[in-house]
Amino acid sequence: MQRSEVATIRRKILGVLLRNARLRAGMTIKDAAQATGFSSSAISAYEYGRRDLSLPHLEVLAYTYQVPVTYFWSDDPIGDNGDRELPIDEAMALRRRIIGVLLRQARLEAGYSQKDLARVLGCSAGRISNYEFGRTDIPLVELETLADYLDVPISYFLDQGLKPSGEQVAGIDELERLAQLPEDVRQFMLQPGNLLYVRVAMQLSTLSAEALRNVAEGLLDITY
Repeated sequence: MQRSEVATIRRKILGVLLRNARLRAGMTIKDAAQATGFSSSAISAYEYGRRDLSLPHLEVLAYTYQVPVTYFWSDDPIGDNGDRELPIDEAMALRRRIIGVLLRQARLEAGYSQKDLARVLGCSAGRISNYEFGRTDIPLVELETLADYLDVPISYFLDQGLKPSGEQVAGIDELERLAQLPEDVRQFMLQPGNLLYVRVAMQLSTLSAEALRNVAEGLLDITY
């Protein structure tokens, strides 16, 4: 089967899963558009498999629909819904940059050049460079193809911190550690709208020094 046919089928499957998650959340396409800032036509195109979406876009939709992003690669049931706030633009910009750094890191560790990845996708090396520097969203089907080529699981790129409300319950030890934090830090962490920033910071802490430098260099592109 041609890569283009595989990509088309994958987009259709993702579309069905997205529509199911939206309906389970009790949201219309208009509701989803208002909650995410995406256009209604984009939401519809994603659900019908007519348009590529990137991992940051998928994470935002999963977050909005209250499902774990791993739902789109597994048979896990959808959990209960809950209210939450999400700093979408800022989170997506950071995630785009982090995914690019992770892609570059995996490529270098595998001993491949940007031209090698470009040949796999049938695109220019400049496009791969844009992906690695977080300048351009990577279509999810292309990210899956690259993950397979680089022999890394798609979970390597996922933000595992994005989980629906109620999926995890803090234990006594966790609550005690939270209580020991300074008041201003504790209040910041307890604000739903700030939770994604905390999780992004957690993810950044796992990157190598070189990867962190690459992220820092890209922050200027994000903020200007």
